Parts: sequence; C-alpha cells; structure tokens
Amino acid sequence: MNFSYYEELAKTTNTVTVDNTWSQGRSVFGGLAAAMVLTYIETQTGLKDCDLRTVNVHFCGAAVEGEACELKYKVLSEGRSVIQIEGQLLQDGAIKTQIIACFSRARLSGVNLTPAPLVFTNSPEDGIKLPFIKGVAPGFIEYLDTRFTSTAKPYSGSSEAVISGWIRFNEAPEVFSDSAILALIDAWPPAVMPMLHQPAPTSSITWNVEFIQPRETLAADDFLYYHCDVIQADHGYAHTEAKVYHPNGQLLALSRQLVAVYDKPKK
Repeated sequence: MNFSYYEELAKTTNTVTVDNTWSQGRSVFGGLAAAMVLTYIETQTGLKDCDLRTVNVHFCGAAVEGEACELKYKVLSEGRSVIQIEGQLLQDGAIKTQIIACFSRARLSGVNLTPAPLVFTNSPEDGIKLPFIKGVAPGFIEYLDTRFTSTAKPYSGSSEAVISGWIRFNEAPEVFSDSAILALIDAWPPAVMPMLHQPAPTSSITWNVEFIQPRETLAADDFLYYHCDVIQADHGYAHTEAKVYHPNGQLLALSRQLVAVYDKPKK
C-alpha cells in the first residue's frame, strides 16, 4: 500500500487505517499522517484557485498503526485572498495530528524577489542510498528512495549537525502533490542525529512548512533536494531549519521543526 493508496483514501473517505508498513515503531509515520490531513482538507474544500502557502503541524500523540483514524477539518477564516483551515487526525476521539493550512489567491503586486537557483555540487547518483532493513529501519523507509550526500551519518558523534541529500518515492505518484512534498520532507531523520554517539529516540513536536509560490511542475519521478541544519540544541530539544529544492535548483519549501531528543549525556 504505497503513498498514492493512502492519498486516494484521504480524498474519498474520512476514516483510514494505516498498516504497519508505514510505521515508526508502533506509530504511524508522521509525514503520512500530516499528508493525509492536508489531502482531506484540499479535497473537501475544493480550493482550485488557491495555492498552499504554509502548513503548521502539531504532533499531539502517537497514531497507532492498524487502528482506525478519523479525519476532520474546519475553516477558521476566509477572506478575499487568504483562507486558513484546521485539520485533524484522531483515534478514539483523541487528536493525534493537528495542522493549520494557509492557502492564498494570487494578487497583483509590485514586490518581486526570486531567489537564485541553487547550483548543486552533487547529484542523486552521488548519494549513499539508505537501505531498508526490516526490523531495523522504520517501516516507511521501504517506500522511499533516500540518498544521503552529507558526510556525517546518524549516530556518528559528529560535531557537524547537518543532513542533506535527495529523496523521492520508489513508486512515483501520478501527481507530485503538496501532500507528497510534505510527506517527503518529514521522511528525513532529524539533523541532530549525527551529533548522537549511539541510537536514541527522537520525536518531532511541532513542524512548520512554508511553500514557495509559484513553483515549476514536478515530474512524478523527480528527486527533491533537502538540506537541514540544527540551529540550536540543548536540554533535550533541538531546533532545525531546512530548505527543499526542485531538481532544477528552484527553492520549493522552507521547513522548521522542534525535535525532542531522548539521549543520555556522554560520560
């Protein structure tokens, strides 16, 4: 059951059960949960003349794989140019994932600043592919083609708090949607992981993504380039900031997360 399967379910029903192949431990992969809520919002509201601008995600609790999830949405405000919509994924009436998505209609403006395209110093072929090892890697890794280009790897005890590389789905969706981009951004391990000396749990608490508009169309099998830095980390929490790029170098999205780190201090 690939990403397209769950994306299609979220378009047609408000009740979804995610199997264990999309798990992080016993929890549903957070990127898939957020993507399903966003898909449900976009389908139910039919916002054909609007662009997605921001998504704010709160991971309020672990959604358990194999149990029914309910999708809900509510329009918070709607003006001439901007509409803000709340969406939720619930289990047994408890909110597990909550998002607020902001959509906008284009307006004439004299302000225009387009960042220069990124000139890549590597390609997907240069990256080290993350293998899927059942029982070791999170289940959802099976569905992704993830290639690291950063030198410091997770749990290497590095002073380099950076993760970068290329990513796409193993089975390309028909359309590279907003939800697909959202899921792929969250698929990367937190950039704090290379600083750890041994495996330790980490958990995203809040997540903000700003989508750059307008953007060029993505082919279904395109890679996205991802670069993430740890901005600050202390007292068991890390603040990370990432940029996501189209394969032509165009900036696609800005992503920021607050990550809880459950490690033990090195003696």
